[in-house]
Amino acid sequence: MFWNLGATRSYWIKPFFAAIGPAGVDIFFVISGFIIYNVLQRSITDLEQVGRGRAVFVFAIKRFIRIYPLYWIAFAAAFLVMLWAPPLPRGIEKPLIELLTLVNGAPNYIVGVAWTLTYEVYFYAVVALSLLLLGRRAVLGLTAWFALLVVAAVAGAGHASSPWNYLLAPILLEFSFGVVIGLLVQRGIRRFHGASWIVASLWMLVGTWFVVHDPMSYPLRVVGWAAPAALFVYGLVVLELRGRWIMPRALQYLGDASFSIYLWHLIVFELVAAVFTRLGWLGVVDPILLRAGMVAAGLAFALLSYHWIEKPLLLHVTRAAGLRLARALPAEAASPGVSRLADARQ
Repeated sequence: MFWNLGATRSYWIKPFFAAIGPAGVDIFFVISGFIIYNVLQRSITDLEQVGRGRAVFVFAIKRFIRIYPLYWIAFAAAFLVMLWAPPLPRGIEKPLIELLTLVNGAPNYIVGVAWTLTYEVYFYAVVALSLLLLGRRAVLGLTAWFALLVVAAVAGAGHASSPWNYLLAPILLEFSFGVVIGLLVQRGIRRFHGASWIVASLWMLVGTWFVVHDPMSYPLRVVGWAAPAALFVYGLVVLELRGRWIMPRALQYLGDASFSIYLWHLIVFELVAAVFTRLGWLGVVDPILLRAGMVAAGLAFALLSYHWIEKPLLLHVTRAAGLRLARALPAEAASPGVSRLADARQ
């Protein structure tokens, strides 16, 4: 949220957010890999009871329900805001069909943060295909895909300027770190959580220095940010599973609402900025108050969306699809209580 608040990046905290703020995406991908690995294991368990076709369908439709309905609503709202707001440079304008389907939809000039969902949906598709073709050995399919991505990264086929950026982007390897964490935890390897945090902190600082000098290099981002993010997430998961620390309820709540926060905050920021521009209030209202108001408005609207849009939408669409709703409704996005989220998924 703070990274997308442009005014903040121009203030005293600019050096910190400008350098390390984007690393939140890498943490997001690692956590997602961990969560989806656990979801995959449950799908594999269901194979004998419901059959391979049904297991793949349930996995795929739940991923669809989790992402697309709320995204399309946010997309429509963002489009209306863009039409009303003062015109701004849009950068690369992808075809509308790619933005709506999230297939090769990065960058996304309508919902700026949704570029990450393009890779998320791609990852889901690979998991579903592996489950369909390999059944109980679906992890082998993921392993082969990750190996292909490594080869492509070494060959330079997935640099940000490459036409293969979508299919072979090294940033997709970040999901593999989460999968590895899931494998380690599943096999009972739950040690060195304190050391992993220390190493992760130092590694992240050093990695940031290299990444900021070549921000368009995905391979460097994977090594400099995703690898230490994986150590941090592993330490957090182990800490939770060993009962050494319980996530505060307030953070659990924000984690549950994280997908709404993720989708809506930038849209609200742009709307507030447009209102102030239209009314001629820029330069009149104290900048600090403006930033605080934007954050408060973005968070408030996102939480309202979680309660009045996301949860009812998930409930009704899931029932319409003839599926059982998970007992919790966390987003398949960055949430601090990662082991709790994984345990809550169906």
